[in-house]
Order: sequence, then structure tokens, then C-alpha cells
Amino acid sequence: MITFLLAVLFIILNILDVTTTRKVLRDGGYEANPIVRFLIRLHLFIPAKIIMVILIIVIMAFSDRGTGIYTGIICCGIYSFIVWNNLRSIRLQAQD
Repeated sequence: MITFLLAVLFIILNILDVTTTRKVLRDGGYEANPIVRFLIRLHLFIPAKIIMVILIIVIMAFSDRGTGIYTGIICCGIYSFIVWNNLRSIRLQAQD
């Protein structure tokens, strides 16, 4: 059950990442990650993100319970930070 909830949270965080990243870029911000910057330039950011999300969820679902939970917690933690940073950037852009 916890693995399922972590998978749902991971999907939500990735959707928030896409939407907040687009807002930051639209409002004049920049993408600091060179790999993501390259994928955005080639219009492959969303397809690559979908593939990555599916792979992580497959790992979570088909590994043993502990590994699935650990993977979910780590990935959700990383994307929580990314979304938080994007929201902070949006707030700072609004102040300028």
C-alpha cells in the first residue's frame, strides 16, 4: 500500500515539476540542468520524463518491498526539492 501511495505521489510531483518548470521558463527563468536543457531544446523533455517515471514506478513495483519503498522515498524527496525550488523561483520572478 505504501509503495502505491509513493508511486502516486511521485507521479503528482513529476506533473508539478513539468508545470512549474514551464512557468519558470515562460517567465524568463532558465534551466540549470544541462541534460534537461538539451531535452527541452529537442522537445523531448516530456517524453523523456514519462519514460523515466514509468521506469521508476516499474522498479518500485517489481522490486522487493523494502527496495520499492526506499526508491519511492528517495525519488519523491528529490522531486519535492525540485518542485520547491521551482515554486521559489516563480515567487522570486513575481517579485521582480
